[in-house]
Amino acid sequence: MTETVTLALSELRSLITKSARGAGLSWGQAEEAGWAAEWLARRELPAADWAVVWLAARVDGAVSPVEVGASLADEFSTTSAITGETLPDGLAAPGYLLPFLHRIAQAGSTLQIASTTGRVASVSSAGDVTFGPSWQSQSDGWHLCEAGDAPSQSRPAARPRVSRLTLERLETLALRTTVPPSVTSRLDAGATDGDND
Repeated sequence: MTETVTLALSELRSLITKSARGAGLSWGQAEEAGWAAEWLARRELPAADWAVVWLAARVDGAVSPVEVGASLADEFSTTSAITGETLPDGLAAPGYLLPFLHRIAQAGSTLQIASTTGRVASVSSAGDVTFGPSWQSQSDGWHLCEAGDAPSQSRPAARPRVSRLTLERLETLALRTTVPPSVTSRLDAGATDGDND
């Protein structure tokens, strides 16, 4: 049996933010990644597991679903008038698009990701997510469109459970944001006037 760790939503958000920064995202995009992780975890979606996948792809030079989602949310921030907006193929862990689609849907109606094989997923203006039969672990021929609105559902506020291995992978990326110990870093640490509180 895999050992798991229970995190507070704020702990998950902070860890994903630091891990995203360690994977090369700007601080602003890393903060968006942390926010998206918390949004997903509030809906009991595997935010940490998905993060490990897209962060590894990002380290290898791939575009992340956070970058794509944030760009879409910026572009359509005042309207959800989306008609066939094409999503990039090969996005790893595309579930990280969903929080950003919710931002867009709040200005209008439910947004749907569709493909040539059918409905992939939808996000309502209330932030409810439903997955279709064409959901995959990578985007492939996906596009966005409006889908009317759906009734809202109550969302649990459970604390996310993360496997020890996933936690270690995220912490490894997060440690990339720290300064390695050296003589200079030790001499420059702390207050210069003897403040010790």
